[in-house]
Amino acid sequence: MNPRGAVSWLTGEHQMWLLPQKAIWWPAQSLLMVSDLHLAKAEHFRSKGLAVPSTVDFQTLGVLTSLLNQFRPAQLAILGDLFHSAPNRAWNEFSAWLSDEFDTGLQEAILVRGNHDRAHDEIYEAMGLVVVERWEDGGVVLTHEPNDDIPKGTIIHLCGHIHPAVRLRGTGRQSLVVPCFVQTSTGCEAGHRLILPAFGAFTGTHLIEPKRGVEAYLISESSVMGPIKANPKFGFSRRGRR
Repeated sequence: MNPRGAVSWLTGEHQMWLLPQKAIWWPAQSLLMVSDLHLAKAEHFRSKGLAVPSTVDFQTLGVLTSLLNQFRPAQLAILGDLFHSAPNRAWNEFSAWLSDEFDTGLQEAILVRGNHDRAHDEIYEAMGLVVVERWEDGGVVLTHEPNDDIPKGTIIHLCGHIHPAVRLRGTGRQSLVVPCFVQTSTGCEAGHRLILPAFGAFTGTHLIEPKRGVEAYLISESSVMGPIKANPKFGFSRRGRR
C-alpha cells in the first residue's frame, strides 16, 4: 500500500513512509512513529490566563486516531515530549484516549523519554505506556534529540526535538515557512539520521540552517515533497531538488 501523499524513504526491510500528517509508517515492523505532541500545553497556557483554544489537543489526537485507523499498527512510538507541562486535565484525557486505542487493536505504545517528559515512569506506565530512554531494533535507533548518544553501527537514527522547518523564498521578498523531515548523516559511520517534525497542533518551529549535506522533505497539507538538498547559497528551493 502506497499511502496517499507520502514519500518512500529507504528500501527493503527498512523502507518507511514519510506521511503528510508528520508521522512515519514502518510497515515491516507495523510501527507508527510521531514526535513532539506537546499535549497539555494549551491547558498550561490557559491556566496562566492566556486565551489559547482548548481544542488543540483534540486536533492532535484526532489526527493520530485517523492514522491508527488507516494503518492499524501493532506499535505506536512517541519520540519524546508527549506532554508539555506538569499533569493536568489533559493527561487524563490522553489516558482515556490511549485506553480506547488499545481496545480497538493497538498492542503497544512506547514513549521514548524527551526533555519535557519529567514525570516518574509509574505515571506513564499507569496510562499503558512503555517508557524507554532509547529504542533499538536491528540497527534502527529511536531517541528524542539529534545529539543523543547512539550505539556504534547504527544504520538509522530517528529523532525529533527541534521541530524542523525551512524557509522557502519566492520572487521579491516573498517567503514561506514549511515544516519538514530533515535527513543528515549520523557521522563517520555514514548512517542515516532523520529528524521528525513536531506532530502536535500547538507547537512552534525551528528553521533549519541550509548546510551542505542536509536534505529536507517538505510537508504540505496533503503531501510530502523531496528530498530537496540544502544549498548554503540559495537555501532550500526547488533548484536544489535532486
